[in-house]
Amino acid sequence: MKFILKWLSVVLPLFWLAVANATPAIIITNLPAYGTFNNLGGLVLDANPASSAVAVFIYVPGYGWVTKPTCGHPLTPILPDGSWTADITSGGSDPLATRIAALLVSTNYNRPCVDGSNALPINVYAQATASAVVTREYPGVRWLSFSGYLWRVKASSGQVGPGPNYFSDSTNNVWLDAQGALHLRVSNRSNQWQCAELVSARTFGYGSYRVELDSRVDNLNSSVVLGLFTWSDDPAYNYREIDIECSRWGNAGDINNAQYVVQPSDAAGHLARFAVPAGLTNSTLLFTWETNRVRYQSQRGSYCAAPAPANIITNWTYTLTPPRTGDENMRFNLWLNRGNAPTDQKEIEVIIKRFEFVPLGAVQAAVLTNFSRPSPAQVRFALNNSQPDRRYQVRASTNCVDWQDLCTLLATNSTMGFLDTNCAAFDRRFYRAVTLP
Repeated sequence: MKFILKWLSVVLPLFWLAVANATPAIIITNLPAYGTFNNLGGLVLDANPASSAVAVFIYVPGYGWVTKPTCGHPLTPILPDGSWTADITSGGSDPLATRIAALLVSTNYNRPCVDGSNALPINVYAQATASAVVTREYPGVRWLSFSGYLWRVKASSGQVGPGPNYFSDSTNNVWLDAQGALHLRVSNRSNQWQCAELVSARTFGYGSYRVELDSRVDNLNSSVVLGLFTWSDDPAYNYREIDIECSRWGNAGDINNAQYVVQPSDAAGHLARFAVPAGLTNSTLLFTWETNRVRYQSQRGSYCAAPAPANIITNWTYTLTPPRTGDENMRFNLWLNRGNAPTDQKEIEVIIKRFEFVPLGAVQAAVLTNFSRPSPAQVRFALNNSQPDRRYQVRASTNCVDWQDLCTLLATNSTMGFLDTNCAAFDRRFYRAVTLP
């Protein structure tokens, strides 16, 4: 059996690319389980370990954010291979921390110790060239794995925002179907309208946020709101809220049924209304968050990097002052405007087929290495130099002309493993990895 070890085609959309300078990144590769005393670990990519360090913070409910390992030693060194390890349990309640932030900073970083703050100071994020902020899975909450990421299902015992409404984590309100699509439902149980919301466990930061819908939104009841947005509990930058919202906001006669918003929505130039076409059951709504602008687009069908003009529903670019990324999450919710019941008293359901996030920065080709053949029907190899959050389509061929798509991998590390279990019938097999746009 023959292999092409480093034959890689990178698509953005259809070019062969070689990239010398990639954007610095930090990833958490070892997240200790809630309640344990294990160390936090990760990797720094495309940064100089000698002049960089990692600033780590944990959030303990009831106390706040805390510098780790200690105020006397606020920085974690980076080893020459880019790896780093931090002790995050140097205090009594530390194992009960629910959120963890790892920031890539200069070794000259010199900010006051954080000890009990409700939010990390803006200047802390301002000094970071990259960050990884994650909520780890803790008990008493329902969690879902959707589109390759972990999400928390929101629940409330009383009425809370937005709305105000009751939010339920019941499988009547939030569930995944056999194809992995997400269903959100506003339901009526025991004479109480209950809404749905999903919150990402991690922060994504600057990049392209794409939500593919698999149901109509033009016909939502005028009391219903579908929200696709970022949100931080920190009030800085108007809670870092960037929205795509599908709603008529109580005006059933409004020809527009959706809007793009960078909060505050009532400020001039912060909102643009548009219409998702009637009867459209498959659409992609997206925004790309950059340091100097937020670019919005809506497309017919699945996402396309270069859609035909007929498939573009609308574009809009916000060019005022975008929020700076921090500890925000991505959220999907389906709720009732002002808590008002649907005017037709019917339950409402929306289906989200998939969510994709693609970071900013140049595309960097993965390298196929470490080929082995565990059995006559199997071939194993690794994709090295892969960029976290990018998607790689693994393809195979017997003649280097006709290629078969084997799978799409979401990179969560700089190295990913792949096992092909259908090789027995081939006397030779070539492989390549395509970076998806």
